[in-house]
Amino acid sequence: MLRDVVTGLAQVLRDEIGDTLADDGIDAEIEPRLVMSPSEAIVLDVYPGAPSRDSEAAAFGDMSGFHVLTVRARAAVTESEEAQDILMDMIDDTHALSVAAAVESDQALDGYATQVVVDADGFSGLLEFASGSAAPMVGCTWRVLVGVAVS
Repeated sequence: MLRDVVTGLAQVLRDEIGDTLADDGIDAEIEPRLVMSPSEAIVLDVYPGAPSRDSEAAAFGDMSGFHVLTVRARAAVTESEEAQDILMDMIDDTHALSVAAAVESDQALDGYATQVVVDADGFSGLLEFASGSAAPMVGCTWRVLVGVAVS
């Protein structure tokens, strides 16, 4: 079921962000797993994340029944200024490329979820990602909480 949730969320990102980028002639790699060696200048990946809560906070907000996922967006800094501009648009909640808005646009994920929310405290800000021998990348992460649909 977790794999179905992650796959559904990646498909939402393809539909909302990938299609918008494709309309402008920009390729993006969007995958339901960690992308270790990106093939494109723009990459989004979705993978299970840690709740990163202390025990005191956990006592007041039990996360049982929720999957905690990470959505990561990265852009190659050596490609062009356009890639970095796209990343900035992904951070902007009012832009058509907003990752947070895309993530929350489908609350059901093909029936596997009852709720999909971006944790406002789970946004990383701009981070540098080491890519081994590949081009250096910058990006950010969002923590996403997905309510599990029980049938």
